[in-house]
Amino acid sequence: MGSAEFTMLDKDTGGMGNSILAMPPRLSNEKFLEAYEVVLILDDREIFGSRGKRVVGNIHSKFHVPVEIKRLPVGDGIWIARHRRSHTEYVLDFIVERKSVTDLVSSIRDSRYKDQKLRLKKCGLRKLIYLVEGDPNPLGASESIKTACFTTEILEGFDVQRTTGYSDTESTYGHLTLSIIDYYSTNFSIGANTCRVCLTYDEFVKKCCDPKKLTVSDIFALQLMQVPQVTEETAIAVIELYPTLVSLARAYSMLDGDTPAQEKMLNMKSKMVNAGASRNIFKLVWGEG
Repeated sequence: MGSAEFTMLDKDTGGMGNSILAMPPRLSNEKFLEAYEVVLILDDREIFGSRGKRVVGNIHSKFHVPVEIKRLPVGDGIWIARHRRSHTEYVLDFIVERKSVTDLVSSIRDSRYKDQKLRLKKCGLRKLIYLVEGDPNPLGASESIKTACFTTEILEGFDVQRTTGYSDTESTYGHLTLSIIDYYSTNFSIGANTCRVCLTYDEFVKKCCDPKKLTVSDIFALQLMQVPQVTEETAIAVIELYPTLVSLARAYSMLDGDTPAQEKMLNMKSKMVNAGASRNIFKLVWGEG
């Protein structure tokens, strides 16, 4: 795969203000690569088996980018900008979740798939990449993989990358790294003083790990995602309006038994909740239908 294929970097990243991704701090007139070194960080639980060290070495030697291994609180890969003088590490606005087709099929069956995507959406990084590795056909799971990829990309806003195996995954990580370096080099002088500041690595870890246990809202979101037509985006939209099951039930009760109005309520309040999901959530909460 070539770097030209990574069109995700062009989605919603042009212009000023909220369109620019989070940037690390900038002193006047300094260029991005003068101030920072970009490092690809892979989770130490990334399943490359005995190939792990070789994968790191291959990416580094082929693409001339530094690669390090750390225990990540979420995701399988991130990119940091390490300041060349202070050595402060800022997490760039990209994160990868890598799934072999075998693991993806397994996680779909036991619901880890939805839980992991919800955690990615809440990690504070804007560009979410879902990397699916391998050929699903020998597993007899081609259609379920295609459906999962379609839902993840089109309905939930992830960028889905497909690779054929380890070697292709190495190249994908390398090309993504070069594309990210190019994006920040191009936009650093434009956006560093006008947009969000990247989290430091320590802030990123704290955001993802605190609290260590799921909140009531997290549990409610996971329950909602078991409802037909409710995606991660839908669940997040609902809990932003009603953080708990009790608060949602109270809102329904305020409509005095007007079932059509209750079924439409969430759809009317958020464009992220379609009519079918709105109706199905009402049936879940009210236990009717």
